[in-house]
Amino acid sequence: MASKTQYAFLLLSAVMASLFAGSAAGVYHIVGAGKGWRMAPNKTYYEDWVRTRNISIGDKLMFLYRSGVYNIVEVPTKELFDECSMKNITNRWQNGPTIIELTQPGPHYYFCGVGEHCEEGQKVAINVSAFAPTPPDAPSTNSATPGTAADLLIYLAGLAACAVSVLLM
Repeated sequence: MASKTQYAFLLLSAVMASLFAGSAAGVYHIVGAGKGWRMAPNKTYYEDWVRTRNISIGDKLMFLYRSGVYNIVEVPTKELFDECSMKNITNRWQNGPTIIELTQPGPHYYFCGVGEHCEEGQKVAINVSAFAPTPPDAPSTNSATPGTAADLLIYLAGLAACAVSVLLM
């Protein structure tokens, strides 16, 4: 069985490899930011988190969680999402951490199917746009990788923080 350090190293390696893969890499969104994918501190935590993001096709959702404690369930409709219903599951992931590439525009619904986690707020509805937003004062570009050395350092610092949080789970 692999150690937490090995899992963190593998996660960091995968993210770094995709960072250097070029424009097809998309943007990584760490679901729940510093908290990762775990029991929410309140029922609107993930809703508040997603409200601050611009998510588009090609982006990837990083769910940082411990296998056996949490999982991810995807359902096709808002009704099933609102009810935390396991009746018509589209996908299920049980081995954390999980990275999901977003390939289709429109709404996507995810929740934790363990116990009453979903009912307690461990759920996120994401609306994926067809095109990435262009900053108002920047030239148009297809690159999804950080544009400056400062952006890269901030990005890597965030990844390091996530790796530490995985180790502490």
